[in-house]
Amino acid sequence: MSHPAPPIVACPMSAETFAHILLGRLKLRHLRIMLALSEMPTAAAVAARFHVSPAAVSKTLAEIEDIVGMPLFERSRRGLHLTEPGREMAAHAAVLLAQLERLAESLQAVRAGSQGALRIAFRTMSVQPFLARAMSDFYRDHPRVEISVIEGGIGELADQLVDGSLDLLFAYDDPRLSLPALRTAPMVPAQKVVIVASPDHPLLTRRKLAARELSGQQWCIPVAGSRMLHLLHAAFHTLGAPAPSLGIRTSDVAATASLLQAGHFLAVFPERIAAQLTLAKVARVLRFELGSRVEPVVAVWNDELTPRTPARLFRELVMRRAGETVMAEPVPLLAARAVAAAGVRKR
Repeated sequence: MSHPAPPIVACPMSAETFAHILLGRLKLRHLRIMLALSEMPTAAAVAARFHVSPAAVSKTLAEIEDIVGMPLFERSRRGLHLTEPGREMAAHAAVLLAQLERLAESLQAVRAGSQGALRIAFRTMSVQPFLARAMSDFYRDHPRVEISVIEGGIGELADQLVDGSLDLLFAYDDPRLSLPALRTAPMVPAQKVVIVASPDHPLLTRRKLAARELSGQQWCIPVAGSRMLHLLHAAFHTLGAPAPSLGIRTSDVAATASLLQAGHFLAVFPERIAAQLTLAKVARVLRFELGSRVEPVVAVWNDELTPRTPARLFRELVMRRAGETVMAEPVPLLAARAVAAAGVRKR
């Protein structure tokens, strides 16, 4: 059985007056309790987190609802459930608390004599050489900035952008990045997906190739669930041929480069990565039209949070360079270049 929230009578007032009331009466503890209540099912759970009594949490919630003049939660035997005003309140509380954390971090960096931190992530090798140059140049000019490259899945990294723990993400455009707080900017346009072969693969001398013939070759097959595997399967389905199934399953570029050097393998990559492998002399592009394209690469950041100073400066740097020649020219991947230098021989 549900128990209605205590009746709250909202009196008409101007937006300016309402803002004055909020700024004058809302405290940091109100924001912290509000956010915690939106994340946890009961007042008792929130009380345990903050080491206070459930009664104290209930009292704080009553204070918040009195300040805003609207019920923020529906009460039931199963716990608390956000109302529409409650969802708005919780979302803005999260942003305000994240901003305060960034302020504390910036002040601590000044106190410690550093220039702060920069946390970036990339989910595609297409921009790795470009980002390596940008990070190197940025670190040269800002040696007291602590730069970290973060790893993770696209969903996890999107969550880190939202909570402010990640500054900048470079990834293929993805529906999971379509969140209200996130903003994207194009870095690399959509690319053709091409087949690469070992440098002396017999098929490289052929002028005409059939999809079914390619299906029977040995491949470096992208791992299950990967974007490249989906595109590979879709392309061969459109061509009326079975998808490649013979070979070794890996989506690691370094491992693929080694396999291309060690035996007669085929692999599938966006054309920018293929160009890097070709430049490193570990692969050559096969003359065959797959008819497939991969999404544009975008830079993604949280537009609701004030950026850390290093993040703002680095973002300005990469956006300024994005349209320059350095972005268009392929640079050999370090992993591929190392494989080529090692001179791996076929058995």
